[in-house]
Amino acid sequence: MVVEVKFADFGEGIHEGEILEWFVKEGETVKRDAELVKIHTEKMAESVTSPVEGKVIKILKQEGDEVRVGDVLVTLSGEITENKQEVDAPKKPSEKEEDPSLFKPSEPLAFKSFNKATQKSTPVSQQLSVVNDRVLASPAVRRRARERGVDLRYVKGSANGGRITSQDLENFSQKGTSLLQKSYVSGGIDVIPLRGTRKTIAKAMRRSKDLAAHYTYFEEVDMTAIDSLRESIRPQFKERGVKVTYVALVMKFLVPVLRRYPLMNSSLNDEKQEISIHHDVNIGISVDTEDGLIVPVVKNVEQKTVWQIAGEVQELAEKARTGKLSLHEITGSTFTITSIGNVGGLMATPIINWPNVAILGLMQTKLKPVVREINGNAEIVIRPIMNLSLSLDHRVVDGAIGAKFTRDLIAYMENPGLAWLESQ
Repeated sequence: MVVEVKFADFGEGIHEGEILEWFVKEGETVKRDAELVKIHTEKMAESVTSPVEGKVIKILKQEGDEVRVGDVLVTLSGEITENKQEVDAPKKPSEKEEDPSLFKPSEPLAFKSFNKATQKSTPVSQQLSVVNDRVLASPAVRRRARERGVDLRYVKGSANGGRITSQDLENFSQKGTSLLQKSYVSGGIDVIPLRGTRKTIAKAMRRSKDLAAHYTYFEEVDMTAIDSLRESIRPQFKERGVKVTYVALVMKFLVPVLRRYPLMNSSLNDEKQEISIHHDVNIGISVDTEDGLIVPVVKNVEQKTVWQIAGEVQELAEKARTGKLSLHEITGSTFTITSIGNVGGLMATPIINWPNVAILGLMQTKLKPVVREINGNAEIVIRPIMNLSLSLDHRVVDGAIGAKFTRDLIAYMENPGLAWLESQ
């Protein structure tokens, strides 16, 4: 029998999405629960799996197409053993260990190098001709092209408007044609459709800037005590299989400060003109991925130990980078942290993760000369100093509250023992 696989609502009232990538071809045999296609929605990227074991008859939606809930994506041949034609359950991600840093310096758009024999072969200009002065391709196709060292200007697209699909790239690669490096032609341009994660980010940033009355408060914090604390527990990193980063510690310190200033842990409903103060402390963490910033959420931070927080941050960052986050893991934040310490920078003005009313930016820690009172005398000493950038929605949080909030957070960061004393 013919089975129609439709786009189902993944939850949270999602009504539409965009085809990111097909994992199967027409005529290919698939097993039950095999991934068929990845779809990007406003909140997440999710895979649709096969409800049957059989053969792919017809792919009805192409990469880049917009789809709505209920649209038929693909038809398969096979027998349904359960009364279920729409599969929306993601595969469980594997647990892997990785550097828990949330931001990493971006890799240049470099193309793979090849052996000397290839480099000495016929020049690229004599092998191929440019067929696309304006390259149209999805982020997934562009990523694959970079990995394979293929300049997409030489790949002929078969989709509407000359857009290059995964199959086009596959066909090109099978010919054994790869380019040593990307070349630039006078007057040529690359066109990147605003789709997928980048489109979602664009909408979210514009909405936040349009609705929230942004202002940013800057301050600096002496990281000597936190560095000392991390050094003292470093032997346990390997034993517990997790690193306690600045982010994890700051999240723990935020709990008592958010309790002291509850408006910082709130959201504003513009339609109802109501401010909701949240009892749970759910902290979103900005993670730098290949497709853009993703903000997974550590739920109920107030109930967790530093080790639990650190482990969850590490796990969520890994899932974000591999596209394995569930809808539950990217919704429900009440406050957000963005950390760009690994990249650098002196200060920033983070854009609020609406409907939150605040976002805290952790900048790079740098050794600086500062004045400290030692034995009653003012002396210049070298200390590790981090700048904080706290962006707030002035419709909800006044400047004085933002300043006091930052002052109290710094007190915990410079005296970590205070958090332990107050928990006793």
